[in-house]
Amino acid sequence: MSAAIWLTLGACCIAGVYDVRARRIPNALTGSLAAAAVIVHAFEGLPSLGVALAVMAALTFGGALVYARGGIGGGDVKLAIAACGMLSFPLCIPFALYTALGGGLLAIFYLIFRGETRAALSRVALTAAGAMPAGTAQRSTLPYALAFVLGAIAIALSQSVAPFLRIT
Repeated sequence: MSAAIWLTLGACCIAGVYDVRARRIPNALTGSLAAAAVIVHAFEGLPSLGVALAVMAALTFGGALVYARGGIGGGDVKLAIAACGMLSFPLCIPFALYTALGGGLLAIFYLIFRGETRAALSRVALTAAGAMPAGTAQRSTLPYALAFVLGAIAIALSQSVAPFLRIT
C-alpha cells in the first residue's frame, strides 16, 4: 500500500473523530493533507503533480457548487479535495464512489439510530407531492467525515488484502 493511501486513511480517521465530536473538520488537517498531496506528487514528477492539481481544481469547483446548495459542509468539501488530491487519478474515482456509498449507509443508519425515519419519510413525501418546497424542511446534520473514513478503508482494503473491491 502506498504512502498516499496511508496518509489519506489517517487524515480521514482523524477528521471522522473531530466531525463526530464537534461537527467540524480542522482546516489545519485538510490543509496539511492538501500540502502533503502537492509535495508527494511533486516528487513523482510534473505530470503526476499536474494530474493531482487538476483533480483538486475539479473538486474545488464541484464541491463549491454542492456546498452552495447546502448539500455538504465546507469541511467535508475541503477533506474531499485534499483526499482526492492525495490519491489522485484514477484512485480518486473509486474513493469518491465508496465515500458516496458510505454516506448513503451512514444516512440510513443515522435516521434509524436517531429515530427520525418517519419524519424524514414524511418530508420526502410532502416535497414529492409539492406540498413542501424542496429545502425548506429542518434537516439534521450528520458527521459526513465518517463516510470518508469508509471510503478510505475500502480503498486501503482494495489495494491490499481485498483486491475484489477494486473498481476499474
